[in-house]
Order: sequence, then structure tokens, then C-alpha cells
Amino acid sequence: MRLRRSVALSAAEYFRANAEEWDSVRSLHVQESDVENALLECFPDHLEDLLDIGTGTGRMLQLFADRVDRGVGLDTSRDMLAVARANLETMGIRHCHVQLGDMYRLSLEDKAVDGVIVHQVLHYSENPARVISEAGRVLRPDGVLVIADFSPHNLEALREDHAHLRLGFDDAEIGDWFAKAGLVAGPIKKLEGDPLTVTIWSAMRPPFIISTMSIRQESRQSNHVQCTRNCFDRITISRRRTS
Repeated sequence: MRLRRSVALSAAEYFRANAEEWDSVRSLHVQESDVENALLECFPDHLEDLLDIGTGTGRMLQLFADRVDRGVGLDTSRDMLAVARANLETMGIRHCHVQLGDMYRLSLEDKAVDGVIVHQVLHYSENPARVISEAGRVLRPDGVLVIADFSPHNLEALREDHAHLRLGFDDAEIGDWFAKAGLVAGPIKKLEGDPLTVTIWSAMRPPFIISTMSIRQESRQSNHVQCTRNCFDRITISRRRTS
């Protein structure tokens, strides 16, 4: 318990110290403009409700402002939220707002949003599977979850200098967490950098029930990309049959 409290305080102190320069800290790893363009491609042109988990400076709400009817960003840092509110106000974005929120216990009802984004947040989490489970819970049928984070790396300095708890994520573990949350994984995008590579994983809440066991069995296949395409093919076929 003391270790967990220490880790949480360490992360909080890091966020407080870097609140004003958060976007520049992110850009140290890979061109943020490339990441943002890739993120835009993962979502439809219009969303009714978008949830940004770990909103930070509110950049994702700014990026998607012209695509959403309503947007909400959650964060545990009051300092970050103050920066985010100032940014949204400066840009005249009134249909999006930010608030305190716990990514392990989202204060939203089931099937509340069309899209969820988790941008460079998961590596700070003590329980990434729980974050994905909660994100999946609040997604509506056909809703999209997109995660942007680092591929596995060995830069131990990020633990001390940037409070990272995880040194990247493997495609297979993200895919397994998607499956456990009842989501269908989509194509994976890799944005290679030096030395870090940003990976973008996407998943969808299917409009019909797909067996979690079936998804897990397919995810064990050696060709993970083909596995995710098979799942999306099943969704497309079902839509055609019911239309």
C-alpha cells in the first residue's frame, strides 16, 4: 500500500511540474503531428460523444472539436485541468469540457459514448487492463476505442525522469485486454521513431455479441493482423445481412 501511494505521489508531482510544458514533453519522443494525423484516421468524421481519458492539456479535445457534438476530458491532476480549460477557452471550444475523473472507475453510464481515446496515458497506469475494461464499458455499439502509446522499449530513464510505470506495450497483451473487454481489435499502426515507436491500437464495440472465447482463440494465431481483419469482416457481413 505504501509503495502504491508513493508511486501515485511521484506521478502527481511529475504532472504538476510539467503541466505547462506537457505538449512539449510528449513531442520529445516522436513527431506529435504524425500521431495526431494517425489518430484522426481511426475515428469516423462525426461523433456524438467523445471521451478523452487522461486529457492532460486537452489537446485531443482540441484536435477532434470539429468532429464531435460533445467532448469530455478526464484527468486526476487539477493543474493539468487548469491548463486544459484555458486552452479550450482560448480556442473558443464550448461544446467540450474537462473534469476530475478516475480512469479505473469512470463516472459514466454504460454505453454512454461513441468514442474513447487514451493518448499516451496507459504507461502511467498500475492496471492497464482495468482502464481498457472501463473504456469498453462506456462504449456504445459500433463505438471506437483508440489507444496511442509506446511499443516495448528499454529506456529505464523514463521511469525516473517521466514517472512511467510501463516501458511500452506488446500488441498481444493489448489485444488480449481488448478481447476481455468484449471489444474487437482493429488494424495496428506503427509510427517508428528514434528510439521510441508509438503504436496506435484501435478496437470497436461490436453491434452484436461476439464470443470472447472466439476472439481470444483468433488472437493466438500467428498472424495477428489477419485475425483482426477476420473479426471486422464478421461485423461487416452481419451488418449487410441485417440491413
